[in-house]
Amino acid sequence: MSNLSHCSIWKIAGLCVVLLTSARLAPAQAMEAAQRGGEFAPFVQTTLLSPDWGPTSNIGYTIGLDYTHFIRSIVQPSLEVRMTSANGSTVGERSYIGGLKLQTTIHGIHPYFTLLGGEGKITFTNPTNSYVGDNTFIYSLGGGATIPIHSQLDLRIDFTHQQWNIDPQTLTPVTLSVGVAYRLPFHNGRVQ
Repeated sequence: MSNLSHCSIWKIAGLCVVLLTSARLAPAQAMEAAQRGGEFAPFVQTTLLSPDWGPTSNIGYTIGLDYTHFIRSIVQPSLEVRMTSANGSTVGERSYIGGLKLQTTIHGIHPYFTLLGGEGKITFTNPTNSYVGDNTFIYSLGGGATIPIHSQLDLRIDFTHQQWNIDPQTLTPVTLSVGVAYRLPFHNGRVQ
């Protein structure tokens, strides 16, 4: 099992922030974003999970919600919460995580970086010595992009690399998800 140290994760997070903030965007885009107010964006995704336990990958789903209050910046911070569930022939994993999402706009596409943490639960299909599962605090680094496909509907492509510390094991599941997000913009407290 691979082990990604805390120091490495913060280096990757810092690099992603630098890359997002160095994107060259017109100042008019930052002004337009600040005038938009905010938005909620619930999303649903089909998820392929490599659980880092056994030879198989699991198919599942992810549901979540982003909240963005737009500011005058080329990088828009958001709060995100999500739940992922995927069961397979060796293990089932479920995670409840939330945290920070940083997004920008490049030629109409919205790439983003996520730094999330929360609870992970694993259950074993063939338990040993009555050890049927475990739960632990997990953290997740990820990224992806949203691509507008309608006035309020976005295609969402998402990747995460998680760290599960189940003593004495360290698991590093990886997810790849594709789905849709529905944006609910609001300005001055009113949904538009």
